[in-house]
Amino acid sequence: MSPAGCMNAPATISRRLCVRNKSKMKIGLRIFIPLMISLLLDGLTKVWAEQALSSPTPILGNFFRLSLGHNTGVAFGLFANGGIFPLIVTGVMIAFLAAWLIYSIHSGDLTAIAVWPVGLILGGAVGNFADRMVDGRVTDFLDFGLGTARWPTFNLADSFIVVGALLLLLIIPKVKSNEKEQTA
Repeated sequence: MSPAGCMNAPATISRRLCVRNKSKMKIGLRIFIPLMISLLLDGLTKVWAEQALSSPTPILGNFFRLSLGHNTGVAFGLFANGGIFPLIVTGVMIAFLAAWLIYSIHSGDLTAIAVWPVGLILGGAVGNFADRMVDGRVTDFLDFGLGTARWPTFNLADSFIVVGALLLLLIIPKVKSNEKEQTA
């Protein structure tokens, strides 16, 4: 039914379903904005890092520098022996996230406020998965630390995943609080 058809439908269950389906579709489409932005930025910066970084480049002295690295494992180099295991783990995580996303959209559990964090998480996961598919490793280049004490080198996809997860943690209590107010 067209959008105009939704508004012209009699005030019945079919009109409510039509409006509800439009809302679900909007949420589903809005996820693609942060997903595509994160995929594009991650992909472009990884290509740039591979071509431009031959040695560490200080940005804020030794605290923050751009330093090309490759991770054959998953987060923080876990399972760094490479092989197919990190690819399988990442693929399964993306499949579960996509299934949860589809379920949440259809059940109405995914609120409009959660769209950006979920899109960032999914975009980051897909970005690293796509990078790993090419040669079994992920390109990292963001390097923080003091002296020899360094945080594991990471990339924008990792940042999108962490920022998205933190935003979700901040949003969840607010959403639950709003739900309690509406049911009271």
